[in-house]
Amino acid sequence: MGTEKCPFCGQEIDAGAAKCFFCGAKLEEESIESRLEQLHYQEGLRFGRKIRCPVALKVMVVGILLGIVLFRGTPGGKNLSPLEHPSESSTVRLNAKVTFAGARFVISNNDSFDWENVELEVVSVDFMEPFCLTVTRTPAGGTYTVEAAKFCRKDGARFDPFSTKSERFRIGCDTPERGKGSYLAGWK
Repeated sequence: MGTEKCPFCGQEIDAGAAKCFFCGAKLEEESIESRLEQLHYQEGLRFGRKIRCPVALKVMVVGILLGIVLFRGTPGGKNLSPLEHPSESSTVRLNAKVTFAGARFVISNNDSFDWENVELEVVSVDFMEPFCLTVTRTPAGGTYTVEAAKFCRKDGARFDPFSTKSERFRIGCDTPERGKGSYLAGWK
């Protein structure tokens, strides 16, 4: 009987051995394959190589993170989550909360300043033009409740929450420093 090298430690061992005398590794076909996979994984970690991660796991992690960021739920109805408005990067991002409950919008000013000349917009999936409503002032820490039917387009058509699906809600206003404030949210 001849000798061969152990696939794990490289020492000369008997060709028919079931276990390495030097390192104690089992030399069965299945044991060798699983041990080699384990060594490759450990070597990848040690030398900073990128370890492959199943695509399904990556998709699941991204989905969970997006769910946490976009759909933070609070009691009291369907809530909106703030999204960055790309065209208004120089404006102040308003600290607002918008809830749609039944046929009413509840808008909370969570900022420490009043919103002046407030423009509220409901963007519908079905129509390109938003449904708008203008409010003179929303006080700091205050809540403004408004019927959905008060929002209308330029052609006079009113927003009907029972037949029209809304996609986004936008708030625009003047801030005390005469700057612009903006808030954009997507429906949950």
